[in-house]
Amino acid sequence: MPQLPRKAPSRCPHCGFVQDEPEHLISTYCRGCGSYYKVFTSPANPVFPGRSRHAQRGPRRRISTRPTREVRCYHCSQIHEVSEHARTTFCPNCQAAIELYDITISSRTSKPIDTRGNLTITPSAYISSALIVCHEALVAGRISGTLICEGALRLAFSGRLSCQMSARSIVIEKEARVELSYPIKTGELVVYGQVAGSFECTGRIWIDKSGLLEGRIAAQSVVVERGGTLLAQSCVRPAHSHEPVDEEELDVVIDRAHPLPA
Repeated sequence: MPQLPRKAPSRCPHCGFVQDEPEHLISTYCRGCGSYYKVFTSPANPVFPGRSRHAQRGPRRRISTRPTREVRCYHCSQIHEVSEHARTTFCPNCQAAIELYDITISSRTSKPIDTRGNLTITPSAYISSALIVCHEALVAGRISGTLICEGALRLAFSGRLSCQMSARSIVIEKEARVELSYPIKTGELVVYGQVAGSFECTGRIWIDKSGLLEGRIAAQSVVVERGGTLLAQSCVRPAHSHEPVDEEELDVVIDRAHPLPA
């Protein structure tokens, strides 16, 4: 009967889970969080007593690395790496659980959502949570609390939203008729539908021919297509401009459906 290889404990550097692995193991996947890590190079896995001298010197053959991704924890701002095939992970600093797959909400819920997958909120859903984190989001239902999108946020809701939102870019869909209670921070804003609120953009605001934007805006540039409407107190700060910005903002009313004569 063949003799089974000797095993030794191995600790995951991402979540701290300890599992038994063969003594000459080079790398593995954590059975606790699914993260990929190298046994010999991990500071949480010192060389175990009893291993051969060859094993202590490290592997001689080339190690094939698997693709990884960086995950930021929004509870403590810690960044760590996980395998692209992992479906969940734990922050090594604060032990917060982070999902890595897409989530769809179609009912009422108040549970916290912390994923790096995409989030879909259907028209019948209502989320009331202190913190909601995702990669990209499509919001067609009601939401309250704080929403953080690492990518694009698409709003297809009609009504009033009492939610603090930040995203790399925000798209107001054509069917949306939305009023936002809190100021919004984003890199770029694209308006196909109708929206009222206060927006602070580090990049551009673009209003489609069917779009309407009301409220207060601050951006590097504003583009209004023919037929689009902007009714806002505006402050435009070009990226290349080094001149001080006048503290007095301008009241701007632009209706490209009826342009002024040249």
